[in-house]
Amino acid sequence: MGAFSFFPSKNLGAYGDGGLVVTNDDAVAEDARMLRVHGAKKKYHNEVLGYNSRLDTLQAAILLVKLKYIDQWNQGRRRVAKTYNDLLAGIEGIITPELADGHVFHQYTVRILAGKRDQVKEYLAEQGIGSMIYYPVPQDKLPVYQGQYPVNPVSESLATQVLSLPIWPELAEVTIERVVEVIKQALLL
Repeated sequence: MGAFSFFPSKNLGAYGDGGLVVTNDDAVAEDARMLRVHGAKKKYHNEVLGYNSRLDTLQAAILLVKLKYIDQWNQGRRRVAKTYNDLLAGIEGIITPELADGHVFHQYTVRILAGKRDQVKEYLAEQGIGSMIYYPVPQDKLPVYQGQYPVNPVSESLATQVLSLPIWPELAEVTIERVVEVIKQALLL
């Protein structure tokens, strides 16, 4: 089975929350159908504890229109990621993501070393450039998993280094150049 998120900021995003589950297993499909409508096969006859997780018709219509542009948008995101990678290449203290086949860059996330990530983020903000730290807490440190897993030093280290830079399909090269220039300035502070 697979799951797709249509959160508004995703490459193919609705105007509200939404998602899709795909499977070639009839039993999994039946379970998913039940779970999305409060655990019922028949309305008001709940067999298991479920959710209200239906994709409404308006969101589906929006996604249907946007779907025909997804390949174009993903190519745009790959172009932006390649431009960032080219401009950030050779800058000490920055590790860029790999441009792997099929990667469509919902986020463009770099690693900023030497404890300078927060400094760079703050300086970008001062210059009017947004950035984001996604998942700042390693999973094993979340309250729901606390004490269930051994300490993961790699996750702990990455959580202090990652920073996602602005990315969207139509992002102009001049804007990418400005972001990179501000990052260079921030690293010199």
